[in-house]
Amino acid sequence: MSTSPKYYLLLFTTVVIYFCTSKLLFDKVYETLHIVIDELFHIPQGLAYCERNFTYWDPKITTLPGLYLVSTAFLGSYFSCNTYNLRFLNLIASCINLILFSSILKFVYGNTSHLKTVWQALNLALLPPLYFFSHVYYTDTISLTFLLAISGFVNSSKSLIFLFSICSVLMRQTNIAWIAMLLGHKIVYNFIKSSRVFGNQYISRISFIRQSIIAQDIDTSKLKRYYGVLDFFHAYNYHRSTYFANIIKYVTANDFLDILMHSVTLILFAIFVYVNGSIVVGDKTAHTASIHIPQLLYFLIFYGIFALPYVLAKLQTTINLIFTNKLKVIILSTIFALTIHYNTIVHPYLLADNRHFTFYIWNRWFGRYDFAVYATLPVYIFLLFSLYDNLREQNCISFLLPYTVSLCLVLSLQRMIEVRYFLVPFIILRLRFVRPSFKIIIFEFVWYLILNVAMFYVFFNKEVVWKEFDYPQRIIW
Repeated sequence: MSTSPKYYLLLFTTVVIYFCTSKLLFDKVYETLHIVIDELFHIPQGLAYCERNFTYWDPKITTLPGLYLVSTAFLGSYFSCNTYNLRFLNLIASCINLILFSSILKFVYGNTSHLKTVWQALNLALLPPLYFFSHVYYTDTISLTFLLAISGFVNSSKSLIFLFSICSVLMRQTNIAWIAMLLGHKIVYNFIKSSRVFGNQYISRISFIRQSIIAQDIDTSKLKRYYGVLDFFHAYNYHRSTYFANIIKYVTANDFLDILMHSVTLILFAIFVYVNGSIVVGDKTAHTASIHIPQLLYFLIFYGIFALPYVLAKLQTTINLIFTNKLKVIILSTIFALTIHYNTIVHPYLLADNRHFTFYIWNRWFGRYDFAVYATLPVYIFLLFSLYDNLREQNCISFLLPYTVSLCLVLSLQRMIEVRYFLVPFIILRLRFVRPSFKIIIFEFVWYLILNVAMFYVFFNKEVVWKEFDYPQRIIW
């Protein structure tokens, strides 16, 4: 699909304005605080690596050394190794993310307004938690860059995509779940599509000679753009009857390379976990895996806050969905209530670290009132139907099934409630929402500006005194 020079000019202008504005804020953040919470571990490690000291490793760090290797690639030889430059890498990465967002949205929405595409990309770059971490030396921004690059360069060489996949896992181990999602999406899509191409007589109950021209024509006409749960089970019944022989016929060379590439990444990661004894490196005691299903409910709150324009745009249809699915509402409410009662876990860090907004939300609502965890249940139900309402028109089971599995793996095994854990799963969904109107895009932009202004106001003006530090701490996401 060709793109006019106007698109590139608009994107370039947007990136320049975004960078120049963010640079002013970036400098203000640097002047305010040189070490932000986990930077206490990240910055010394980054400095050691960019000075080519690869023998030093802080055991408190639990992620793989991707962030520090990227720092090594750009700092030390041509640019100074210091806190400012380490953080600056994330600001540059956020500009790259804006470009990648725009490229992916252009692919997702096809022939649409260039202004709408670039403005949505800007909104995603301004997503408040992501935007803040673009100003400090954390893993989130560059980690997202590699994940976006996998999709943004999907038509490039497979070796390049494989490199991005490995780099994304080196940044954050949990990114392996999203690599698995891509693999699952490819497999499920081919699984269902091949059953449509070769087995429509099973679905339609009409019997044709497989080699006949009319059968091939009907096979083609019965292909869908989006498939549901029943299509998946129809596909299973068909392939079971043919001993799964026709799946191989449908897989193209390009599909095979994608499947092979992602499978190799998963195998390499499995070897790492086996050798390391855990997904975590360094301080394993602080991040022990535990089943914590309510994390999925907290993710719905994250969606409700940061997708507020889309929630309100679908408000009426979401309410209609709820009232036309009363039995499902009752079943879901029962499941959620049991999950909340038996599986709510409170990590000690959540109760002790008053430098995060989650500390105040928990202690002033969930932790303060015994009924609060149950009183929030109607909100979860509404937001779940709202999320489905925003996804159902543009997504099929080949995406939703692998995504749901990956989401559960990433969130429901985490004890700690951490806003950063919700960023990637939310962004993946946001990129697949139905095409928004200009009103929604403008609302989203204004909403994110309000949240960012409020967040940075708290960061710049609210000090938190910890006796372990000789300088005041600040509140972040």
